[in-house]
Amino acid sequence: MKPITFFALLGAFTAPLAAQSLQAASELPRSVVVGAALQFGQPQAEFANNVNATWGFAGFFASRLGTSPISIRGDLGYNIYGSRTRRAPLGSGPLGLINVDVTTTNNILDGGIGLQAGVPGVGVRPYIGGSLGFSYFFTTSSVSGTNQSTSDTFASSTNYDDATLAKSLFGGFYVPIGSSGAQLDLGARYHWNGEPRYLTERDISFDARGNPVLSARRTRADLLTISVGIAFGRR
Repeated sequence: MKPITFFALLGAFTAPLAAQSLQAASELPRSVVVGAALQFGQPQAEFANNVNATWGFAGFFASRLGTSPISIRGDLGYNIYGSRTRRAPLGSGPLGLINVDVTTTNNILDGGIGLQAGVPGVGVRPYIGGSLGFSYFFTTSSVSGTNQSTSDTFASSTNYDDATLAKSLFGGFYVPIGSSGAQLDLGARYHWNGEPRYLTERDISFDARGNPVLSARRTRADLLTISVGIAFGRR
């Protein structure tokens, strides 16, 4: 989905909600809002050729600027875009009698600071905003036992990583839950992640001696995420 199409659809969906809120009351958005959400990501453009989907979670903090409907917002998110577990002997000699699970996970850590504009109202409240920040792509491997009683991770390392400057546009709406100040937070965000170097499940192979061979690729890594979470606000 192109960014212009995404935000056109978002605007068409939230406009009626905004009108309803403005007619209902002139109450400003809450002064401070914090929240957390589960999210699903759909890779875009070149990234979609290499990655099927992402899943993870995110959190944010927003503080309103004075009596305006504008807030400063900070976000931090974590997504996994691939994971694979291989069973292998722990080592050579007597250690070859012990099997372990080696789990390799492809991850994205992203964060940013920007502005969010919220529509006044006491009912469903749309919001929209943008941020500047970073995206950190990294692949890690960890070793754990194969038995349930010994499955704790006892060794791990980062195989490959790269970071880029990133920007995003986001939007959604808050749906009040009772009178406690809790709100259902339904949102979407388009991430422009630049052109990082990263690994996928297909980019790790092994030579004749069993040594790993990493073949990092470099493409645009744009991502559209859909999130469902809970936010809490106070005056």
